[in-house]
Amino acid sequence: MQAELSRPTPPLQAQADVAIADPQRLIERVFAHFAGHDAEVVLTEHGAVATFTRGEAFMQARENGLVMRATADDEGALAYMKGIMASHLIEFAQGERPRFVWTGDGAGARKFPNLHEMTVRRIVDVTPNMRRITLSGPGLDRYVDGGQHLKLFVPPEGVTKPEWPVPGEDGTTIWPSDEKRPKARTYTVRSVDLDAGTFDVDFVLHGDHSVGSRWALNAQPGDIVGVRGPVGRAVPQADWYLLVGDETALPVIARTLESLPKSAKGMAFIEVADESEQQPIELEADIELRWLLRNDAEPGTTSMLVDAVRAVEMPPAGTRIHAMAGVEYAAFKAIRRYWREELKLDKKDVLPVAYWRRGRAEGEAALQDEDD
Repeated sequence: MQAELSRPTPPLQAQADVAIADPQRLIERVFAHFAGHDAEVVLTEHGAVATFTRGEAFMQARENGLVMRATADDEGALAYMKGIMASHLIEFAQGERPRFVWTGDGAGARKFPNLHEMTVRRIVDVTPNMRRITLSGPGLDRYVDGGQHLKLFVPPEGVTKPEWPVPGEDGTTIWPSDEKRPKARTYTVRSVDLDAGTFDVDFVLHGDHSVGSRWALNAQPGDIVGVRGPVGRAVPQADWYLLVGDETALPVIARTLESLPKSAKGMAFIEVADESEQQPIELEADIELRWLLRNDAEPGTTSMLVDAVRAVEMPPAGTRIHAMAGVEYAAFKAIRRYWREELKLDKKDVLPVAYWRRGRAEGEAALQDEDD
C-alpha cells in the first residue's frame, strides 16, 4: 500500500480522519460494495484503493479509526468522490454515525461546483411520447466530452424561489426542508450547443404519474430547474459497439450513435411502442440500427431486447467492444447474466443498466449498476 501512497498526486485531493470501531472490517465492506459497482479495487491488509471513472477513493486503517483520501481531476468529480465515500462509510458503519470533516481541496464549499440553475428555453415534441426540452445555463462545456447523464432537480409545485442541496462538511448532501426539497431524477444530455449556451434533454411522456413526466408535461419557457453533472461514464473507445434499450435509453443510444466515428462498427436495438415513436438519428458509423416495435404490448412485458441480444453474433476475440443496455429491471438481469456469465465478457467492456422497474415508482430502480 505504500506504493499506492507514493504515486503522482492528481490535481485535486481531499482527506479526512474518522474515529470508528473495527476500521478494517468497515473498509472491506465499503470496498466490496465499490467492486460490485464496477470500480477497480485493490485490497491489502492495511487499506484499499478504488478507481472509478471520475476519481479515486483510498481508505487506510489506523488505531481506533481510519484515514480517507479522495482524488479527482476537477471540482465536481472531487465533490462526487467525497460524497460516495462518506455516504457508504456511514451506511456500512452498523449503527455508528461517524463525524468527520474533509480538509484539502474543496473544503468548506457551500455549494456543489457542478450544480447550476437552468432555464427552460424551448419545448418540442420529437414523437407523440418523447418531448425535448432545451435548457440554458452555465457549465455546459462539462457535457461535451464527459459523462452523458445529469441529475435534474425539480422544485416542488408552487415554489417560486427554488432551493438546492448543498454539501455538508463530511461530503454528504444536505437537502432543503421537505416543503422546498426538489425531486432528483437522472436524465441524458441529448445534445449540447455551446454557441447557443443550451443543451437538450429528452423526456418520455407517460402521464403525470412520475416526477419527470409530470414536469415535462407542464414545463413552460422561463421555468427554473437545478442540474448537477455530468454523471456516469463517457463513451469508451472501441472497434465494435452493441447498444440496446427501450424509450428510456433512446436518448443516450442516439447521442452515442451520433458521436461514433466512421470506423466504428456494431449493432443497435431500440424498442419503442410503434412506428410513430421512431425518430431520425444521424450516424456516420457502420452501425446496423434496428427498431423493435411492441405494438399493443405494455412496456417491460416483452422479451424482444433480451432475444435480440442473445441472437447477436459477437465479434472475434481480441476486438475492442463496448456493449451497453438501458432497459427494464428484468431485462437488465437477463442481459447482464448473459454477457457476464455465459459469454464471459470483461466487466469493463459491458454496461448493463436498469433504467426502470415495472411496478415500481420512478427512481426506485434507475441506473442500477452505475458507479454514481
